[in-house]
This record gives sequence, C-alpha cells and structure tokens, in this order.
Amino acid sequence: MEVRCHHCGQTQTVGEEIFGNHEEASLACSSCGKAIQLISPKLASFHADATRRVAPAITSGISIDGLSLYLPENLEIYIRVIEGREKGTVYPVAKPRITIGRANSDVIINDGLSSRVHCSVEITGPTVLLRDLESTNGTLVNGQRVETAALSNGSIFQIGGHSFQLVITPKGT
Repeated sequence: MEVRCHHCGQTQTVGEEIFGNHEEASLACSSCGKAIQLISPKLASFHADATRRVAPAITSGISIDGLSLYLPENLEIYIRVIEGREKGTVYPVAKPRITIGRANSDVIINDGLSSRVHCSVEITGPTVLLRDLESTNGTLVNGQRVETAALSNGSIFQIGGHSFQLVITPKGT
C-alpha cells in the first residue's frame, strides 16, 4: 500500500506485512526520517475528527529563477477564460505562483493542445510574469510564442484553444 508522510508530504510504498497481527504500526519516513503512524486497513477502521483549522494562505514563494514572489495585499488577481471550452470561467489567483495545464496544475483546462503543466503565472507584487514551462505547443501573447512575458491588467494570453485575460482589481471593489 502507499502511504504519505504528514510531515513532508512524500509518498512511499509499504508492504502489509509491516502490521503483523497488530492494528497499528510505526514507520520512519524514507524522506524526512520522522515517524509515521499507520493503521491496518484490514484490522481496524480509522475515524478522524474533522478539523476546524483554516489552512494558512500562501502569500509568498520563490520562482524557478530565484525571484521573490508575493501577492500584493491591496489587489485581487483573477484569470478569466475568454475563449475555449472553459469560456466564462474565472479563476482567482490565491497564491503567488499558479500553473495552468490539462493535468497536475492549479488551473486545469480541458484542452488537448495544452501540455499537462503548460505555463505558470508568477506574481511579484505589482509585476505579473507569464512563464511557458517547456510546453509542446507554446504559450502565446499577442499571437507570438513566448518563454516569459510581463503581463498587466487586461493582458490576454493563449494556451491551445483557450484564451485567458489577466484581471487585476483593487481589493473591495
């Protein structure tokens, strides 16, 4: 069976023989070395209490090339689909780097011309950078294929058969 470390998030495969005749077993994570408590799915039913904690917002990070990324406190940023199957959908940008693609991305679009992880939108305060992530069919701005491009409010970019518009508004409007 596959288990995920609740400390570092890494997954590892564990044989069921780890339990023997017991309902529980302890295992050291192969990545971070911290203890993971396991419950045998064959011998026990696991019941977890619902959490009432709110996950903290991700407001800063580091880009691929070392830029310090952060969401501006006074602005709301959205990506609006203006052309394609997902037309009319609006995605709020809730963290300083989001990926767009047809799978394994923050924003998933149903588009066969899109790579699984096609591009990223990175925010450094008032600056928004669109970065193609070595996609097969490219990311276009103003009809031109780009590796990176600075975007501003109202900028339009294209991935496969979808066109997106960056929308930046002051908070509270």
